[in-house]
Amino acid sequence: MPKAGDHIVIVGGTSGLGHSIAQAADALGAKVTIAGRGRERAEKLARSINPRVAGLHIDLEDSSSIDEALADGDPIDHLVLTPVYGGNQSIKDFKVEEALRAARIKIVAFAEIVSKALPRMKPTSSIVLFGGAAKARPYPGSTMVTIVNGGMIGMARTLAVELAPIRVNGISPGLVEDSPRWQKRIKEGAGPAVEAMRSRSPTRRLPTTEDIVHGVFFLMDNRAANGIDLELDGGALLV
Repeated sequence: MPKAGDHIVIVGGTSGLGHSIAQAADALGAKVTIAGRGRERAEKLARSINPRVAGLHIDLEDSSSIDEALADGDPIDHLVLTPVYGGNQSIKDFKVEEALRAARIKIVAFAEIVSKALPRMKPTSSIVLFGGAAKARPYPGSTMVTIVNGGMIGMARTLAVELAPIRVNGISPGLVEDSPRWQKRIKEGAGPAVEAMRSRSPTRRLPTTEDIVHGVFFLMDNRAANGIDLELDGGALLV
């Protein structure tokens, strides 16, 4: 668990799982900074958590926004990168521009953020990189999603070596049913697919937002966790 006073920077903290992590960290007394697209939007969402939470503008496709957001500020105890890339395309319908966008969002921008934040990090700091279960369980149209999520594993491992003693880990959530993203999909007709995934899981349950938040806090807290990919899917990848 983050300690009271720890400074946690959550890129992607303006929505979805990132926002839930920010809320939970603030409730524990941590100093929280969230970042997402749109300065006014980020600041408004930060205030909705707590007036003391800071909001920053970062567009993952705009290096200047990353430079500006991370150039100055308090030391960072924990850096969490949650943004997802959800574009579907197959090799048969491969579009280079969209593939480059996927790589930019999930590979280049993640590495760029770590590089820019590094001067503010401590030897005891940690970094958590979000991937996803598609790395190992592709689905129709997941070509670039699978590729970039797989890249998160390599990034966590190489950065854990290069940035030592800073710890770097990946986290790969499965289908998080109560997340805003999946609640929207269920309303759009994905309910049968969700139930199929639940019935296939050894635990007969799907991970919840709370499970993912606890996983992130574990990676922040456990000093032996380094260079790992924490799969939180109830064992669905086993079957």
